[in-house]
Amino acid sequence: MTGHCIIFGYHLDGQRATRPANSLGVSVVGPMGFLNILETQLGLLALHPSQAERIVQYRNCLQEFDAPERFYHASFATDPLGTAACLLEWRDQWMLHGWNGALGAEAPQRLQDLADVEDLACASVAPNVGQRLKLVLDAMQRRKPGIERVQIVEAVETLPIRWQAIFSVLPVVGAAELDGVGRGFLGALQKRLRTAVSGGQLPGPQSSRLSWQDDGSVVVVQAETTTLASHWLATQLAQDGSTLLVSGGDGVRLDAHLSSVKLPRQGFKESSAFRPALQVLPLALELLWEPLNFYALVQFLTHPICPIPHYARRSLAEKVADAPGIGGLQWQRVLVDIGTHYGDEKAPQVREQIRAWIEHDRHSSELGAPLTAVVERVERVAEFFRLRLGETDAARRLAFNAAFGQCKACLESLKGLQGQGADHISPRQLQKLVAQATANGSDNPLWPAEVGAALVVTNPAAVFEPIERVIWSPLSMPVLPGRDPWSGDEIRALKEAGVALPDASERLDRVAATWLRPVMAAGEQLVLVLPPPGDEAHPIWQMVCAVVDQPKVLSLETLLSAGGAALRPVTPVPLPAPKRWWQLPDDVSVALRPKESFSSLEKLLFNPYHWLLQYPARLRPSRTVSLGGDFRTFGNLAHGLVEQFYSHPDALTMSVSVFDSWFAGAFDALLDQEGALLRMPGRGADLAEFRYRLHQAMRNLRDQVGKAGIVEVQPERAVVGHFPGGELAGSADLVMKNARGEHAVVDMKWSGSKKFPQKLRDNCHLQLAIYAELLHQEHGAWPSVAYYVLDRARLFAPDDRVFPSAEVVPSADGENTAQLWQRFLATWRWRVLQVQSGRFEVVLDSIPVTDESVAPEDAMGTETLNAAYNDYRTLAGWENRA
Repeated sequence: MTGHCIIFGYHLDGQRATRPANSLGVSVVGPMGFLNILETQLGLLALHPSQAERIVQYRNCLQEFDAPERFYHASFATDPLGTAACLLEWRDQWMLHGWNGALGAEAPQRLQDLADVEDLACASVAPNVGQRLKLVLDAMQRRKPGIERVQIVEAVETLPIRWQAIFSVLPVVGAAELDGVGRGFLGALQKRLRTAVSGGQLPGPQSSRLSWQDDGSVVVVQAETTTLASHWLATQLAQDGSTLLVSGGDGVRLDAHLSSVKLPRQGFKESSAFRPALQVLPLALELLWEPLNFYALVQFLTHPICPIPHYARRSLAEKVADAPGIGGLQWQRVLVDIGTHYGDEKAPQVREQIRAWIEHDRHSSELGAPLTAVVERVERVAEFFRLRLGETDAARRLAFNAAFGQCKACLESLKGLQGQGADHISPRQLQKLVAQATANGSDNPLWPAEVGAALVVTNPAAVFEPIERVIWSPLSMPVLPGRDPWSGDEIRALKEAGVALPDASERLDRVAATWLRPVMAAGEQLVLVLPPPGDEAHPIWQMVCAVVDQPKVLSLETLLSAGGAALRPVTPVPLPAPKRWWQLPDDVSVALRPKESFSSLEKLLFNPYHWLLQYPARLRPSRTVSLGGDFRTFGNLAHGLVEQFYSHPDALTMSVSVFDSWFAGAFDALLDQEGALLRMPGRGADLAEFRYRLHQAMRNLRDQVGKAGIVEVQPERAVVGHFPGGELAGSADLVMKNARGEHAVVDMKWSGSKKFPQKLRDNCHLQLAIYAELLHQEHGAWPSVAYYVLDRARLFAPDDRVFPSAEVVPSADGENTAQLWQRFLATWRWRVLQVQSGRFEVVLDSIPVTDESVAPEDAMGTETLNAAYNDYRTLAGWENRA
């Protein structure tokens, strides 16, 4: 039986560079693939730990030798895991190029420090590739692997010295050179480029350059956008296996376009650390810290993969978004609702999950978290994914496997830290550790290569055999080798220790030599897709421009505009234009609601199309949960604290000192329950200012209440009654009664010290008028009305009948609240007639008014509502900008 035949290329791992063939015992591999074959045949195959675990192991070695005189001392004190990762990369690179751990006595200090660390690391850090290759070489002295021959794509002398040693004891043959045997202009271009690269002079005068030939053997195209380039490329890929695609990036976009034109996807490997399954562990760990990151909490609760059942987490997310905090009355109400939803059988289990994932102890971000708590947390996430490894859906199963592997790698690293004597870990180090455990990301399991896919490489160096057609897209600037982090003296000391590191110029020359491979591999056609104008092109394009006189670049936009058999015209369908009035069809009618409130009536009166879409049509905006802004948070907290205070039995008799003491405790408690967003880092100044303003506002409100002789205050008072359209209900912020039995209704606003006085001046304070009418129906007398603007601690009223210290803002036309109620009724009847006829006005500043927009003389004046609170504003129509 013949042995194994290997085709080896240093850049062939993960590439699809050869056409399928009927062959047995032939493998096309890169370094890791070949190392796996050798270790398997020599009995050296082992389970190797993750790079994250190796970093933790090396961290311990650095810590053992750490001292103020060590060169890495300052960096290690700030970021031990990051420092360990960097220095471990140096060590691994040196060993791949021949280092055995020893250095000469005259070596520079940094090298001496790492040589000292190596005395411990050689036995306590899992082996790197260089060490594994040395073990393979030692084993090959005693036993020969079953390999008949190895065909090497690159020159052996360009490989790291450990690989050179391996190939020195194997039957090696070199791969055939890609000489370039293209037809027509392609062949001439290949010959000229080969001459230039091999040391020949690039042409000088234009007359000595190649003249462009339009024979189709070389095609250069460019698009204004990568999207168009990908779409065009999707139509060019053949399914007969005679095309090789050199992808310079953005392969996932290309696969999307291939799928759209029903061609096989190429299966580009876009490893991403942002796959949903890999986000669960970082989010779960972010919840360990105090103060709690509420943005992370909402992301955790709304994540598509979450260990808390859907209804429970959705309910909690909506509560947190509305009132950021854990605990308190709102939180308990949500928990009761969740318990009712799941019933007696499942509710205890769901409640325990909420306690474990959210209501747990948190730890100071400055002192760090106990490793035992972090390990327990990671084990819980790992168990969540372990129970899902048998998922029947292939994509989900692969995602859960990746997440489970992430958790196991993180666990091993954490336990390694515990074994080294560490008992706490900081947020930054934990984030670093998780990032290292997730370094390779996760391939997209939903987009594998499909039958009929072309040959694809992402590195030009992986091209090693001729093929009919080569497409290189996009021909964008590659990442070039960087500078060495070592000084000249250090490189010389390493060389004396047997470390054959190629210098920066040598690495650049080697990389540049591989750029010509795709060009030389093409036999029939070479297609170059340039990046969009303004983006830097690949150096190979600069070489082409140097040897060719005025290369012809086809604009894909021009090709599209020229039309052709493959293109069919698409008749544009304009979007509906905005118009002031909507008319329903004759067979469609809208019924009025039997119960209204101020918020619904405001929409009916001042923007009827909004009322139509929200209530009769029942269109619901997106349920995406996100934290609200400061304005909403401040308003909710202020209303909540005022409600708490006036629910206190001693609210009207409490002394100033007792009030101040009550405020301090109640404010902090409410903040934790409904406004803990303000405790997050960077919000200290906002919190201090808000506390001060609210304290002053409540003090001033107490003064106003005292001067008015108020004997009863009812916060969040429910008011109900009727009007010609049916039942009318609402909740008044504050309903007060003085010693004379007179009532007043106060509407609190967080801000608006200009807006709300103007409403009183214009006699259009509709919300107060509705509450006043409902109280009038209840008590038989019209109450006084007022606005209290909290952030400025100012009370505005149309008169001083109840509040002698209020800022009086009488109406400009002399009308009162009772007359405003009558104007409301006239406006409502006007709108009802329109609803009954199927007509609805679209009231937006961008749409001009019509004659029909003018309300009757006895109705209220028109008002344009704030479009920021209109979820349906984009449904009003679109301007034609053609």
